[in-house]
Amino acid sequence: MAQKMTLPKWNRRVTGMITVGLCLLGAAAVHSWARTALLPMARWSGVVLLLLIVSLALFNTRKKIPFLPLVRASLWLQIHVYMGLFAVGLFLLHIDFRMPTGWLEQILAAVFIIVSISGVIGAWLTRWLPRMMRRSGEALVYERIPRYRREIRDAVEELVLRAEESCGSSTIPDFYLQHVQPYLAQKASFGLSFKGPKRGGARSLYNELEARHRYLSDAEKSLAKELVEWIGTKENLDFQEASQRLLKWWLFLHIPLSFSLIVLGFVHGFLVFIYSGL
Repeated sequence: MAQKMTLPKWNRRVTGMITVGLCLLGAAAVHSWARTALLPMARWSGVVLLLLIVSLALFNTRKKIPFLPLVRASLWLQIHVYMGLFAVGLFLLHIDFRMPTGWLEQILAAVFIIVSISGVIGAWLTRWLPRMMRRSGEALVYERIPRYRREIRDAVEELVLRAEESCGSSTIPDFYLQHVQPYLAQKASFGLSFKGPKRGGARSLYNELEARHRYLSDAEKSLAKELVEWIGTKENLDFQEASQRLLKWWLFLHIPLSFSLIVLGFVHGFLVFIYSGL
């Protein structure tokens, strides 16, 4: 059976970057020729730029209607990134590599710059974080995370009661009250998504429990092993929550700014065509 031939990812990225570079060289050549011929190239580059921005905004629409026979979301994301890079280059040509002087143009340029920077950050986050989340453990539904927290807390409390009743020792209950209970009550910190799933507060708990390991009976060691597993589950839960929250916050910033950019672009274009006599 014949296998489908696909290019390695780095080949596809190199091809995409070369394509963007060639398109920008072509746009720069046309822009230079138009200026020499005294043609209003800035108007038409603005029209093309606005159409590009609208097309880029359609990426969010594509994600909301995955059942339609359109391009795969992963391929659409690559197209989105390369179109965005081309839009940045075309924007620099459009403003002649200098900040505009009009207040509306300055606001429009500032919003474009912010959207572009947030787009670059988002492209990195959407590639890096999902890969880290898959490595950390089971993928979790964000809306169910509070329920998972309660389940972990209830399971650990039940384990501690078993340790106290069956082993007749206070080592595990004391460890729970001093260290595990505060850790379970902690919410996922914003910075955890950048630290990684194995660099959170669970590290100190593992070390503390390991230091007490020699004083545990065989029954307690078995319960301690189960406790370590629950701590690891909570560690993955925190990383998943912090990572998904970061992705959501990025969307809350990038998408409204993108649509603001479209509105400002249409207003700017309308005023240009009105006052240019077209």
